[in-house]
Amino acid sequence: MNDTERKLLRILFNRYGHQNTRIAIPELARFAQREVGQIRKALEKLREERFIEWEDTMDYVRVIPGWLQAR
Repeated sequence: MNDTERKLLRILFNRYGHQNTRIAIPELARFAQREVGQIRKALEKLREERFIEWEDTMDYVRVIPGWLQAR
């Protein structure tokens, strides 16, 4: 996992753990201090590794809890 992916996962995990809400990609880009293109590329990688639920058509991202990831 590269630095951007780790940073996004940490932001998403903290947001999901504390507020149990989804986060919009523009808001995620602002928190991570990255460009939206970098965010989308990192989200795609995290989705492939089953850390998050996200589709290109969705503007929101959700963390997959650890017990669901193990499948």
